[in-house]
Amino acid sequence: MNVGRMRGLWAVLAFGIAWQATSRGAEEKLPDSPVLMQALVDELQRAMTLRMEDLERPYFIQLDVDDSISYQISARYGALTNSGRNRSRQLNCQVRVGSFELDNTNFSSGGGFSFGGMFGFGRASRSALPLDDDALAIRQTLWRAADDVYKDAVETLTKKRSYMKDKTIADRPNDFAHAPAVEHIGPSAVLDFDRTNWERNLRQLSAHFKTHQKIQDSSVRLLVRAGNSYVVNSEGSRVRIPDHKAWLTVTAVVQAADGQRLVATRNYAGASPADFPPLEQIRKDIDQTVAELTAAMTAPVLEHYTGPVLFDETAAAQLFRTLLADGLAGRAITVGEERRNPSDRENLETKLGTQILPKSFQVWDDPKVVKLGNEVLMGHYDYDDEGLPAERVELIKNGKLEKLCMSRMPTKKLSGSNGHGRRGLGGGDVAASIGCLFIEDNQGVPAVQLKAALIDAAKEAGLDYGVRIKALKSAASDADSGRIGTFMRMMRGGGREEASLGEPVAAFKVFVADGHEEPFRGCEVGQIRVPELKRILASGDKPQVVSSIGEFGFGKPSAPTAISAPPVLLPEVELSKQEMEHDNPPILLAPALR
Repeated sequence: MNVGRMRGLWAVLAFGIAWQATSRGAEEKLPDSPVLMQALVDELQRAMTLRMEDLERPYFIQLDVDDSISYQISARYGALTNSGRNRSRQLNCQVRVGSFELDNTNFSSGGGFSFGGMFGFGRASRSALPLDDDALAIRQTLWRAADDVYKDAVETLTKKRSYMKDKTIADRPNDFAHAPAVEHIGPSAVLDFDRTNWERNLRQLSAHFKTHQKIQDSSVRLLVRAGNSYVVNSEGSRVRIPDHKAWLTVTAVVQAADGQRLVATRNYAGASPADFPPLEQIRKDIDQTVAELTAAMTAPVLEHYTGPVLFDETAAAQLFRTLLADGLAGRAITVGEERRNPSDRENLETKLGTQILPKSFQVWDDPKVVKLGNEVLMGHYDYDDEGLPAERVELIKNGKLEKLCMSRMPTKKLSGSNGHGRRGLGGGDVAASIGCLFIEDNQGVPAVQLKAALIDAAKEAGLDYGVRIKALKSAASDADSGRIGTFMRMMRGGGREEASLGEPVAAFKVFVADGHEEPFRGCEVGQIRVPELKRILASGDKPQVVSSIGEFGFGKPSAPTAISAPPVLLPEVELSKQEMEHDNPPILLAPALR
């Protein structure tokens, strides 16, 4: 995989690319000269005159550049496994031919299966720009990219018009919405990072796993990035925004006697590593994670359960991410796409004006929020990938869905951006996305009352125990198998993934008789539909933040996000034993145990 075709830090997350190791100072500043911006403006104006035979000229062009410096460091058992630096300057070129009402975008050529479409890569839409501020060299690349994308655009528009002649498409929205020109030049990004110090820190953190003999595998990974995002379009927008992100992931793996692998991760987010907790606190977090894993490793397998479930701690945000994150982003149905029974979470526009949560719930998205308490929100940004200012959007008021997060792509009922147009991991097209999603219940109760409500619900259902889930397996914790599993579910389900939460990694039976808790494992949470959220019995008064640096999944790459959500109690959820084959545990003890 060519790093020049990906998006700096995010691509490394998805594919684990080995970067070239170099020695750099603690502070690096990205170029602050006007050369790149001027080259973008000059070549964009020239590209607007593109014309092929008797076909239309572009009516809109956007050039945006991600100019970044990134570091990746990883370690296992006290030794570095990778330490490298990546300097990249990536161009995204968007050319629209036709009109705001009908253009070459939002078309999938008749519903065929396409890996290119799934991953968001378009012909010559993403290119590596020269790193030097050489105007001629930069413009040469811009010229070639615009020419290639324009040719592809006029061909696509011809196919789209031909396709639509033979189809009845009810209530098709326009393909693009007008927006004001924006001018904003922020300060150039600076990467303040002591690589030598953090190599030492990762050695120490990863060595801490040596004290835990039941851990089969573990790793510590650090990703640090500083970048300038440039957006220039034919409507007059000229934007440059600095961006700083740091992401530390600690992963631990155990294996039960029956072969089941249990994986747990802890993530730490910040604008820089200075936002992370002290190393001593991270070591304590590792101890807690290991304790939960080893308890689960020896816990019994849950065969089947149907009853009340309390989604607590990080599991609550994971629940809302699965059910609401996609649906709260306004996205038009693609012309030519075969949609068969789309799930509720992908079709929330049809529920505008209706109640989807209890009346005490309020939900809003505000990407401008940098921190919640001491938690840095990875979904924070000031301007989106269309160069428009981020806006707070009141999505759900008193349980009723009122608005969606919008890019410049209209939907059947909504039109006009509210600053939520973003690119997914690895590039691709701009699409609406949540940024920092806040979920709040005006009637939230303390944890003690919430546990009591779970016990009461289980007792009323005639059960000996209720279930509390603290965490669900993250796709990032086992990226390769997660993507393969997603792909297989899509193939079985006609190209649509069910709203299943997957595997609990920290789950407990809460017994009605005395409230004591016992861990269990080996099961999956069944499918949950959006309408079931209206039946929430109770929720907590202390939300927990879960950030994501973005996922490279089949069909929908996602941008960095953050979700703040309280624990919630659902009256009836099904859990079933996993029907999987597991590898046998290793025959020999690990070297660290001999």
